[in-house]
Amino acid sequence: MRHPAVIAVAAALGVIVLAGCGSEGVTTPTPTTVIGTVATTGSSFPIVAAFHIHGHAQKGSAVFASAGCAGCHTLKAANATGTVGPNLDQLKPDYQAVTAQVTNGGPGMPAFGKTGQLSNTQIADVAAYVVVSTGGTAP
Repeated sequence: MRHPAVIAVAAALGVIVLAGCGSEGVTTPTPTTVIGTVATTGSSFPIVAAFHIHGHAQKGSAVFASAGCAGCHTLKAANATGTVGPNLDQLKPDYQAVTAQVTNGGPGMPAFGKTGQLSNTQIADVAAYVVVSTGGTAP
């Protein structure tokens, strides 16, 4: 008689233990809480070789003029009033954006880096010039 009672108690304990399994919910591979800081802004432009070069804004002024940037862009510092490309004074692009755009080109813009028209150093210089001229900080 004792055996059926022991089996019943063991079965009841087994049911209780199994009922608790999985009660913590479903886990996901991604956390729902972040500890520390996460960048919420940033450039959506790729990092190109010129990005890693410390550009010089003074040299970039000459590159802006010689590459014909003023023909398409408005930039007050260069007395440029072009309307084909974006108004750089309003856009205020960051260094990563300018180095990538000048290197790779874009809609209506030549890829100065890909075609060899400008070296990576010249691209870094013109990027520094544009960023500093529009109130940003170049590396």
